[in-house]
Amino acid sequence: MHFANDPGIGQGTSRHLEHACASLQDAAVELEAVLATLPGDEQADLHEAIGSIMETLQLIASAHSRLEPPIAAD
Repeated sequence: MHFANDPGIGQGTSRHLEHACASLQDAAVELEAVLATLPGDEQADLHEAIGSIMETLQLIASAHSRLEPPIAAD
C-alpha cells in the first residue's frame, strides 16, 4: 500500500481505522444488548449482523497492521 510510505497519510489513515473500529465495537455492544431482550427465534438477524461486524473488525485490524512500519531488526 502506498500509505505505508508516507507517515502523514499512514497516521491519518490509522486514526480513521481506529475510529471505525471503535464505532463498530460500540455497535456490536448495542446489538448484543438488544439480542438479550429478544426471544430465541428472533435473534438470527442480529447474530448475523454481529458476525458481520466481527469480520469487518478483522479486516480493519489487517489493514491497520499493514500501515504500521516494520520493526527494525537489531
